[in-house]
Amino acid sequence: MTVLARTDIFIFMKILQGVSASAGIGAGTVFIVPETEQTAVDKKSISKSEVESQWKRFLQAVDQVKKDLRTIDNSDDKEQTAIFEAYTVMLDDPVFTEQIKKSHESNLTNIEYAVYEQYQLAAEAMRSMGDAYLSQRADDICDVFGRVVNVLLEKKRFDVEAVPENAVIIAKMLLPTDAVMLAKRNPAAVVLAEGGVNSHFAILARNYAIPAVLGIKDILQNAADGDKAIVNGDTGSVIINPDEVKARQYEKDRAAEEKREKELAVFKTKQALSADGEKFGIFANIGSVEEAENAYNEGADGIGLFRTEFLFMNANRILSEDEQYDVYSKVLKNMGKKPVTIRTLDAGADKVVPLEELSGADETNPLLGWRAIRVSLAKVDLFKTQLRALFRASVHGNLRIMFPLVCTIEELEKALEIVDEVKAELKKQKIKFSENVKIGIMVETAAAAFISDFFAETVDFFSIGTNDLTQYSLGVDRDNTKVSYLFDEMHPAILRMIQQVVKNADKKGVSVSVCGEMASRPAGIAVLAGLGVRNFSMSASQVCAAKELLSKHTVKEFEALAKKALNTSSAAKIKKLAESLLK
Repeated sequence: MTVLARTDIFIFMKILQGVSASAGIGAGTVFIVPETEQTAVDKKSISKSEVESQWKRFLQAVDQVKKDLRTIDNSDDKEQTAIFEAYTVMLDDPVFTEQIKKSHESNLTNIEYAVYEQYQLAAEAMRSMGDAYLSQRADDICDVFGRVVNVLLEKKRFDVEAVPENAVIIAKMLLPTDAVMLAKRNPAAVVLAEGGVNSHFAILARNYAIPAVLGIKDILQNAADGDKAIVNGDTGSVIINPDEVKARQYEKDRAAEEKREKELAVFKTKQALSADGEKFGIFANIGSVEEAENAYNEGADGIGLFRTEFLFMNANRILSEDEQYDVYSKVLKNMGKKPVTIRTLDAGADKVVPLEELSGADETNPLLGWRAIRVSLAKVDLFKTQLRALFRASVHGNLRIMFPLVCTIEELEKALEIVDEVKAELKKQKIKFSENVKIGIMVETAAAAFISDFFAETVDFFSIGTNDLTQYSLGVDRDNTKVSYLFDEMHPAILRMIQQVVKNADKKGVSVSVCGEMASRPAGIAVLAGLGVRNFSMSASQVCAAKELLSKHTVKEFEALAKKALNTSSAAKIKKLAESLLK
């Protein structure tokens, strides 16, 4: 820890580490956002005669929040608009509104408390499921219904006008609507004690190109108004009161970052090519409409994986056919002629959707239990509803449908039978759909990899999910700290299975993509390209970097690397081979 002399006091330099949520490097004077006092909602008893008037106040407050959201959302940013449209849908949710009403009427409590209690219970239930995505969606519920409570209590969040321009903003947590308002003050960076990298706040921070670091739990104990700070959104580090050495390094880092951004930006409009001209497809993984828009802006060749279970998890209920159709249509329209691969519901295990049979299931090992395609084939009505929505939406773009965790030919055949039934029903009802929708499967188990030659006779494409393929094949739970060190997609067994899948696919003219984390890591891209993979799917923010990497090497170089890797005994040694090429 360095001590800086400042007049007659000592200032200590502190270096803190968090999680990168939005890339970039920013520096400035610290502004601490005061925590809202909204949590102090008093519980009061009311008489039956007051219920109607208080409910009327609630409806008026909801209308006011909708107006406020329209006022805040005054930009042309489609991703921002999509988030606030989702907020409006939440406000109009009849199921949740009815829960509030029942609580209000049966418990005879003031409406402010009834609203607060219900949205807190809903948020707590989502967070308790242990899923990062659901936890972040819980923040959205707190944001939008917290605004309703604030209107009812005639309270306001902090005054945005009091935030100085170009400040480093530090807070316990900020909400998506805060991001929009704060963007008008041109912050140098944002640091939060809480929050997730896939939260709507983080998405908007990336949209506004605001460097952001999250998850520094003790940030408020280590920073104060008026301190100087440097925030590195690339590495997740935050320096409070930097010394002269760190300040000079910041200037160098910022210059290097600006140069790097310009270098990568040119790839947004470029086709991914190797140094010797081989074409590659670089696609994006998404879980929402707004992420699709971001993928398009980053130059993705399409959507390689749309995780539809996130829609159900976010809504905390089973979505209707029309609701699903609306989402799928928007994504397809956003992507134009670019292919959009939508995976059918991958429910179960760590992805908890509001399906009664799943929520009540007592499985010793849910990862090996009732999940993914197994749920869809058992809940045919649920499966058909999703397929109907998908095929109806197919007229709006280039749709590809993918089934998760298919392990047997019988599962694929049954799924395709249901697809045919849905198409026949739509024809009978004279509902238009595309006849050219391609059907594929996820290759996520050793079983699917080893009989991929049989699958290749029927499907149009494979998408290799290296996360599950590695987990299932190596028998390693990557979230278990005691064994997670064994989880490595570069294990020679995984590479040999991928090679077999590619060979079997090539024989039948079936396209192959990889959508796991391996597809976004430089070493992984290099080895996979050498194994014959020509399509990669990753986070939208990594698309340009992947294109750049491919442009620097020839296919022969990648193939030579893969050949060595297939004959190397350990993942660590394979990584060293890849690193030597990439250097």
